[in-house]
Amino acid sequence: MTQLISSAEIYAPTFTVYRADSGEAVPKNEITGIEIDEDLENPGMFRIYFNEALDPKTQRFKWLDAESIFPGTMLVTSFGYASPRKESRITGRIRALSPGFFTGGPPTLTVEGYDLSHDLKKTHSDVNLNEVTYSDVARGIAEKNKLDSSGVEDPEIGPFRKIERKVNEKDYAFLKRLAEDIGFEFFIRNRILYFRKPADERKGSTDFEYYKNIISFSPRMSAANLVNEVRVTAWNEKNKETISETAELDEIKSSIGIQGFADIVEESQGTRLSVKIEGRVVRSREEAKAIALSELKKRNMGFITGTLECAGNPELRPGVTVNITKVGERFSGVYYVMKSKHVLGDAGYKTTLEVRRCL
Repeated sequence: MTQLISSAEIYAPTFTVYRADSGEAVPKNEITGIEIDEDLENPGMFRIYFNEALDPKTQRFKWLDAESIFPGTMLVTSFGYASPRKESRITGRIRALSPGFFTGGPPTLTVEGYDLSHDLKKTHSDVNLNEVTYSDVARGIAEKNKLDSSGVEDPEIGPFRKIERKVNEKDYAFLKRLAEDIGFEFFIRNRILYFRKPADERKGSTDFEYYKNIISFSPRMSAANLVNEVRVTAWNEKNKETISETAELDEIKSSIGIQGFADIVEESQGTRLSVKIEGRVVRSREEAKAIALSELKKRNMGFITGTLECAGNPELRPGVTVNITKVGERFSGVYYVMKSKHVLGDAGYKTTLEVRRCL
C-alpha cells in the first residue's frame, strides 16, 4: 500500500549528510543542525553540528574519534524540504574539527568545511595559455581538477596570442582575476565550475513583499563611489600603440535596473564624474573596452545593497535575482543575490541574503 505523506511533512525542513566516496549517510538524529554560507567572492562554507557522546567502555568519542570524520573527507550536504523540488546541495571537504567539552553538559562537535573551489586555492594547473580565450583557460583548469565545465560561458573577446599568469598564481586567484577583467563571475557549485557573465539582467522567480513573506529587510543607499564613466588608457601589446576606451552608464543598464540611474549619479555627486585607469597592457580594443565596462559596473553596483531574512528557501543562492516590493519607491526592485546563509536546526529553517540592486 502506498504510504501517504502529509503536507506538514512535505514542508518540514530536512537535511542529509553523506560521504561522497561511499554514499554512507550520517544518521539524522546524530546532527543537531547545519549552516551553509555561500558567497560569489569566496569559497562556500558549511558547518555541521553533531550530537557527540563518549563511550564509557572504550573511552572513545562517537564522532570525534570516527575514521569517517576527518579533515580532507569529502561530504555532500543536501538541505531544504521533504519535497524533491525544494532541495539544494553543497559538496566540499572537511577542513576543521571543533569539539567542545563541558563539565555541566554533553560534549559537542562542529565540523567545518569548504566547497571544491577552496581546493583551487592550492593548485597550479598546467594549462595552455597560447591562442586561447579566457573560457578555454577555465575549461582547462576544470578538466585538470576533475570538475564539470558545463557552467563556463564564452566571452565576446579573444582568443589571445598569450594569456599572462603570475608566478605561483594558484588556480582560484587566476580565474578570479580573469573573471574580474571582463566582468564575469567565477564560482563552483557542487562539481560544476561556473565562469560566466552575472545573471543580473532578468527578473527573479522569487517574490518578496513587505508584511507578507519578509522577516526583515535592511537596505542601504550609498552614493560614495558612484561614477558616470570609466576611461581605460592602455598599451596595445599586439599593435604596439596606446589605445583608449570609455564605458558609460547607458552601456551597463538593463531593463530591470534603476530608471534614470545616470541622472541620479550626476545629481548625487553635483557633477559628472569620470575615472581614468592607466598603465594596463591589453591585446585588443575589445579587451580595453571590457575592462572599462567591468570597472564601471564594479564601482556602481554598491549603490543599493541590503540584507534580507526570510523563511528557509534552498533555491535562494548566490547568482540568482529576487524581486522585492512594497518597501518604498527607492528600494523596491530586482536584486542580485551576492551571499546566502542557510541555517537549519531545532528552531526551523531560515535563509539570510546579502543582495545588491540590479543596475
